This record gives sequence, structure tokens and C-alpha cells, in this order.
Amino acid sequence: MITGFINLLALLLSLSFLHGFIFRFLHKKHHVKKVLSGIVFGGICVVGMFSPIEFSPGVIFDPRSVVLSISGLFGGPIVAIIAAAIAGGYRLFLGGGGIYVGVTVIIASVCMGLGYRHCVQKGWAKINVWQLLLFGLLVHLVVILIFTQLPAAVVAGVMSTVAIPLVLTFTPATALLGLLLKDVEDRLKTENALRESELKLSHHLHNTPLAAITWDRNFYVTQWNKIAEEIFGYSAEEAIGGHATDLILKADSKAAAEAGQVFAALWEQKGGERSNNDNVTKDGRTINCEWYNTPILDDDGKLIAIASLCDDVTVRKQSELIIWQQAHYDSLTGLANRKMANDKLEEAIKVADRSKKSIAFLFLDLDRFKHINDTQGHAFGDMLLVEVSIRLCGYFREIDTLARFGGDEFVIIVGGLDSPDQVDLIASGLVKKMAEPFKVGQETVYISTSVGITIYPQDASDPVAILRYADQAMYAAKNDGGNRFQYFTPWMQQSAVSRMALISDLRIALPENQFQLYYQPIVDLVNGDVYKAEALIRWNHPDKGLIGPVVFVSIAEETKLILGIGDWVFHEASRQAARWRASLRPNFQISINTSPVQYKNDTFSVKSWLEHLKTLELPGDAIAVEITEGILVESGASVDKILFDFREANIQVSIDDFGTGYSSLSSLKKFGIDYLKIDKSFVDNLEPDSNDLALCEAMIGMAHKLDLKVIAEGIETAQQRDLLIAAGCDYGQGYLFSKPLPEIKFETLLKSIGGHFRLPN
Repeated sequence: MITGFINLLALLLSLSFLHGFIFRFLHKKHHVKKVLSGIVFGGICVVGMFSPIEFSPGVIFDPRSVVLSISGLFGGPIVAIIAAAIAGGYRLFLGGGGIYVGVTVIIASVCMGLGYRHCVQKGWAKINVWQLLLFGLLVHLVVILIFTQLPAAVVAGVMSTVAIPLVLTFTPATALLGLLLKDVEDRLKTENALRESELKLSHHLHNTPLAAITWDRNFYVTQWNKIAEEIFGYSAEEAIGGHATDLILKADSKAAAEAGQVFAALWEQKGGERSNNDNVTKDGRTINCEWYNTPILDDDGKLIAIASLCDDVTVRKQSELIIWQQAHYDSLTGLANRKMANDKLEEAIKVADRSKKSIAFLFLDLDRFKHINDTQGHAFGDMLLVEVSIRLCGYFREIDTLARFGGDEFVIIVGGLDSPDQVDLIASGLVKKMAEPFKVGQETVYISTSVGITIYPQDASDPVAILRYADQAMYAAKNDGGNRFQYFTPWMQQSAVSRMALISDLRIALPENQFQLYYQPIVDLVNGDVYKAEALIRWNHPDKGLIGPVVFVSIAEETKLILGIGDWVFHEASRQAARWRASLRPNFQISINTSPVQYKNDTFSVKSWLEHLKTLELPGDAIAVEITEGILVESGASVDKILFDFREANIQVSIDDFGTGYSSLSSLKKFGIDYLKIDKSFVDNLEPDSNDLALCEAMIGMAHKLDLKVIAEGIETAQQRDLLIAAGCDYGQGYLFSKPLPEIKFETLLKSIGGHFRLPN
């Protein structure tokens, strides 16, 4: 009987072989695999029933319980049902007294196998030797229990002769078969997973957007994908077997040496390396590539090959270079820009600290460049800036940093100075060099330059202060007339701090109503009548007291605060003119000073001024505006329209400080100018038979020929008054008559003199 059981175990081994065969070759055809597995499991049961252990007619023992329980565990419902159907069908075919017990064994074995499978899937059980032995024992105890349904005589015989051998043989057989099938499935799953992984990797390497190349230990190509073909121009057939130097590197190139270093590092470190190299394509082009190199090791950790991924980054590198150049260099001149200059200055400071030497920081601004830009055009101005940069590069050393900060501002960083005294020679030569004529196209241009100089570490210790102090020194040189250089001095910083404080205070002066108008009488030099006055602004500073316009008007113009201040002056003067026309003289006129900034700003509107006059029921001649000669010289469409609007509204216009600037006689007639105001500088030294008297007489005669009235400013003596009257001057103002007065004192003055000053006969 034992021999019979052993023969039956041979069937189980054949089952594991067939199951492995099906699993290996049909792993992708899941449904076919399940059907065939079910047939194999069922077929083994049938074969086992061909030569069973027959206890009595119709009562047989075979390994169907082992096979079917395992089919449920490893095959699942479909496999188990097919196997059970085949085994059950054949058992019915055999017939005999134990037919129903045999079919019950088939069903019970399948159900117990499926139950074990469910427990494994839920995580309640595992497939291992001990649990498989327990499973086999339970299955065959159930089988023996089912045998008790046979006739009593048969049951007694089974229990005495078959039961123990069946349990002792089929229980380990179940465990053995389960372990065999598990091992087969695990190995086949691993093989399939590895095969799929290799297929995916191969697919990835051939379809990746990167070149995938594998090298052996001697740098010969063993793998070369499609992208490698596209990047380097070699087909896989041409590349495989070729050496790196022959394919993508030049033997004497820097890239070849660098590649050798990368490979050497991989041999030693056994870790991945990233590098950037210049490579050569099949057609001889040089390209820039990023490489990601990974060593391939054998089981002993010995390096056997290198896997490389490569990307052609030539276009990206070129774009990055362009972006970097745009971020660090001036696009017009090719010089360093502000950012690059700041970086270079920081580097120069570190070098100076180590070497104990000085740095000269020169801040250069072209004189009268704006005039050239306005008259010749911006394209011409750009050409001049290029010529300036060329001349600067020719004057300074290659190790010096030259930068353009924008507009006509340049900086030069001169390092390695043993003594600050060396800067005098450099700066004086620079000023002289820049004064030489420039050839721009067909034009010869003469300009000069103003240079501010800061010395490190004597004047400042950080880049921000160095730049700020050099800027202040440059403006000091420009204020002194330009065409010179100026060293930074501490008072410049003090002046700059005071100026910034003044700007800060000036911004709140108008909202806090700190401005006030003073009035100076304009006297008719024919009869002494006073029916005109000039409004002069004063600033009642809460801490500094009364501040004159000389201190703050230029700052207001630079900061554009003059726009709001100018509107305030007009509105205040208009209201005062309305009051004095009602209380003093019906034709009283107030003159107000206007700034060139107002005329060049798009927000300035004559219309709003005229609407204000209309609300006060004032005619245009209640106000006169004073402009500088420069406005006429620089007039454009917008300025012309404003002056024409004044004339249309009957607002009279005076040319202030006449004789100190440049003005066209045609412009005086074109814009309908009403008054010329002779500047105080011509009146100060007015004496009989003097040049100033001759100039005043000439200006008065010219004005009268053009039907213009003349107002002389700054009359302080009776002699000046009398000479001007004799010359035919129409009006005069100055301290001889009255200094500028606030509103109430001005009214008191006019009432005290009866509205006119006594003049000599």
C-alpha cells in the first residue's frame, strides 16, 4: 500500500512541472493559462484514478484530495472548478459503491483550497511549510471523516488499514506540492518581472530624449540609442565598437582630458558622476553636452562598464550666455553694467584688503550730453556713447573695470594703487582725453566730462558708500562748471544728507500749507504808479523759519514737486489779484514765476487755470506769467501751444532775467511776448557811460522797436533809477522802492504812498 502511495506522489511532481511550463509560456494569456491549468490539475486526478489504491470494489484512494486542494489554493476558482469538473466527471464514470463519497471528497478538497487562498489574500495566513502541513492535515482529516459515510464494514477496514498511511503520506505530499508550486511561481514571477523590467529599460533607453550610451572598461561603445545617433551623427552600427576619442572627442582636446578624469573618478569612487563637456559630432561641429555617468558593477563590486546619459545643451548654454551677458553687460557699449560693476567692486575690495593697497572709484558724467541728445537725436547720442566707451577702454588698463550705469554715466574701478596721489595723474589725463573731439559719423562733436572720485578705504568702507560718495563728488564737479574732476569730501555727504532732509520736508510743505506769497511792487517809471506786483514764494519751515526760493525751487524742479507748487502759486495769486482789484486798483496785475518743468509736463493745463480765473470773474490780464529764455530756445509743440493759449486768453508773458541766456528775436514776436525783464546783473553796476548802461539802452531800444515793454529788476539806488528812466525803461522794481512784502504789509505800503512813488522830474 505504501508503494502505491509513493507512486501516486510521482504524479504530483509531474503536476508541478506541467504547472511551471504553463506559467512560463502562457504568463501573458491569463484566461488560456487558467483553463489549461484546470485541465492539468483535473488530468492528474484522472491519471491518479487510473491506478488507485482499491480497498474494495468501488472504494478507491488516490491523490485527488492533494491535487484539488492545491488547485484551489494556487489556481483560484476557475482552475479549481475546471479541475473538479474533470475529476468529478471521471469519478462518476467509474461508478461503484463509493461514488458519492468520492465526489464529496472532490468538492470538499476544492472548497478547502479556495478557503486557504482567501485567507492568504486577506493576510490572515501565509504559504509556508508549517501552514501547508497544517492545511494538508486538515484536508485529509476531513477526507477521512467523509469516508465514515461508507458502509460500516468498509469504514472499519479503512480506519484500520488506510487512514494512518493516508494522513502520513498525503499531508506532507500536500505541503511538498504547495512548496514546489510556490517556488515555481515565485521564480517564474521573478523571471517575468526581470524580463519586463529589461524590456521597459530597453524601450526607455531607445525612446528617451537623452542619448543612452554604454562603454566598456576601455571606453569602447557597447550600446548606442537613437538619440545618440541624432546628437552625434553616427549610426549604432558605426558607433558600437568605436572608441570615445574616435567618435566624440579629440585626442588632444581639453574635453578628452576631462572625460578621462570623469572615467577615472568612476573607477575609483564607484559612484555616479555628472559632467559638462564640449564634444564633436560626425560632421565636425562642436557641441556642449551634459553627461550623467553611472558605473555598472558585477556581483563582486568590480566595475565592468559605464552607462551614460547625454543631452545636447548647446542651444540652452548659448541662451544662458546671452541672458547672463544681458544681466551683466550694457547692450549698447558692451561695457559692464551696474550689477557687474558692483560685483567687480566687491572683488576689488577683497583684493585691496589682502594686498593693503587702495582703489580709486571714478564716477563719470558727460557734460551737455542732454543737449546733444535733444538736438541731434537719440540715435546720434547712442553713437557718441559708443565712441566714449571706446576711448575709455583705450585710456584705462585691461585690468581696470569700466562700466556704463545708464544714460551718459560711466564708472571706472582702478585697483592696485600704492598711493591715492596716483589718482591725480589718472583723473587729469582722463578729463583732458575726454575733451578731445569725437568723430561721430560725419560730425565732429566736442564734449567734456565731470568726474567724481572716491578712494577706498580712505573715503568709504563699503560699495554702497563708495558709489554714493563718488556720485556726490561728480555733481560737485558739474556744479563747478564741468570739465573737471572732484574728490569726495565729508562736507559733500553732509550736504547730501541736508538735501535729502529738505526734500522730505518739501514733500509735506504744500499739504500742510507752509508756503506763503510775498509781493514786490513793479513801478511805472513814467509816473510812479503801482498797479503791478511780482508774487515771490516763501517757505515757512516749521523748524528753519522763512526760506527763500533760491534754496528750494531747484530741488522742487528736480523732484517735480514744482508742478503742485506752481498751481498753488497761480491760484493764490489769482485770488489776491481779485481782492486788490476790488480794493486797490481795478486794473491791478500780479506776475507769477513759472518753471520750465511745468511747460514740459503733460499734466500742465492752461485750461484749468483759465477756468479758475473764470470762477473768480477775472480777465486774463489780471495775471502775467514770467518765463525764462530757455523755454523759448527749447520750445516744442507742447510749449508752443501753452504760450499761444496764454496769448489767446490775454494772459501777458514776460521774459525773466533777459540777457543772461539765449533767445531768438523771432520767438519774441512769434509768441506775442509782452515784457522783457532786464536781469539784476546788468543793473547792479549801472553808472553813466558804463558798458552795462549801454547794454541796458540797447535792450530797451530793441524791445521798443518790437513793441515790447521793459521792466528793470534790482533797482537799489536813485542813480540806477534815474539812468533807467533816462534810457526810456518802462517799469522798475527793487529794494529802492520796496523789498518783497507779505500781503498785509504790501497793502499798507500802497495806501501810505497813495498808490504811487514820487519820481524826479
